[in-house]
Amino acid sequence: MANEKLARFLAHSVELEREARRCYLQLAGELKSAGNFEVADFFARMAEESNLHLAEVAELAEGMQLPDYSEDEFDWAGDVPPESTASGDATPSMSLREAILLALVNERAANKFYAAYATNCGDPETRVIAAQFAADEASHAQQLVARLARIQDRVA
Repeated sequence: MANEKLARFLAHSVELEREARRCYLQLAGELKSAGNFEVADFFARMAEESNLHLAEVAELAEGMQLPDYSEDEFDWAGDVPPESTASGDATPSMSLREAILLALVNERAANKFYAAYATNCGDPETRVIAAQFAADEASHAQQLVARLARIQDRVA
């Protein structure tokens, strides 16, 4: 394999984004069933963002054989991938503001994971890609903060 450290990183990225997509789709379905359509649509859009990230990872991994890890072989800080840590905090009646705050926790956790990976990986190629992924997650977090401010402005 040309770059085993990069393949390991991309395997983690695939799992992180797949789990985020799964959680966001599940939340969207639950909230839609509960009649909370605005928040369901928000989570569906977050799932689509994860799909876009998966496509990006697939493009980077083209021609590579990624490791096939079991759940306990991933290097997460907790029991689940970082971008799905707060998903258990959702409720059927949550507001859009609460949904954005939940997504913000997830985006910041993903940023932290990618930034730490960039710092600690020891491989220049992987470091560059992990740092870019961290920057992408930071940008997503900034977008959520801006959206949150617009919602608060409407309420005030």
